[in-house]
Amino acid sequence: MEYPDFLKPVLARINPDYGVHISCDSGWWTLISNCDKELSAVDPDYTIFQVKEKFGGLRYYYSPSNPDFGTKMDEIVQKYEKICSMTCEVTGKHGYLMKKDFRYRTLNESHIEQGWTKVDP
Repeated sequence: MEYPDFLKPVLARINPDYGVHISCDSGWWTLISNCDKELSAVDPDYTIFQVKEKFGGLRYYYSPSNPDFGTKMDEIVQKYEKICSMTCEVTGKHGYLMKKDFRYRTLNESHIEQGWTKVDP
């Protein structure tokens, strides 16, 4: 997959043993880039293992270069996980947790026409 230039810093941090890719749609890419910028301001040498969508939410697996940075970095990741939980993974617009068969994703209401239904909070 070809990614936009603004994701190159994120991709460069991913440990190649885990596969250098981001497993979500483009609606979250800017948020992922912003998360990386905030994390790298705290720890310029941190490592990413995976960035993906799972059960409709962002999963950002990383390791700080120094354990002292962990608490602040966890707060940053949690902030972006929360933002993604309200952002359509496809469009980047406001989204809701939705279900189709056994799959969960955060999508905007236009996906209801494709068989997705909102999950009650």
